[in-house]
Amino acid sequence: MREFRDEAGTEWKVTLTPRGSDAVSRDHYLPEAYREGWLLFESSQEKRRLAPVPSDWESMPVEELVRLCGKAVPQTARARVPADAKVTSPAEALRPQLEKVQEQLDRTLEQVCETPTASHLDTGELIRVEESLAHAREAAKEAVSLRRKMRADRDRATAPASGASNPPKEDGGHAAR
Repeated sequence: MREFRDEAGTEWKVTLTPRGSDAVSRDHYLPEAYREGWLLFESSQEKRRLAPVPSDWESMPVEELVRLCGKAVPQTARARVPADAKVTSPAEALRPQLEKVQEQLDRTLEQVCETPTASHLDTGELIRVEESLAHAREAAKEAVSLRRKMRADRDRATAPASGASNPPKEDGGHAAR
């Protein structure tokens, strides 16, 4: 475990969630990038995950930890719903999560698109681009999954009671896979 303060004055604690831990042992639920473990950055306000884990994270300078923390993906907290809460449709319950994932994807793509041409980057910068694209890929996969779930929930809610239903279609009009 390491502790540091970022340029905004936020205090962070960073720990390793290694392969083989309870969280990682459920790897069939995890995006591929996290299946070998991740760094968990925690402040009083939020948690972020970073994968793959840099081999020298325990000895790297604080400035580098701050940079990694800035690249780490914010964790979406699973909302606990009180028993007396208003019931919303399953599709609408997923909307805040989808919006957060899409915002993360937008930020990541914006960072990559601002990168100069590859021939002007050193190897470290290319590795950062590769990591950013991996994060974008995972966020895009999660957005697709959430959209498919929302569509299936909407289709189930509006399906005729006869039991004969057409396969759900995605937003582009193609059959869901």
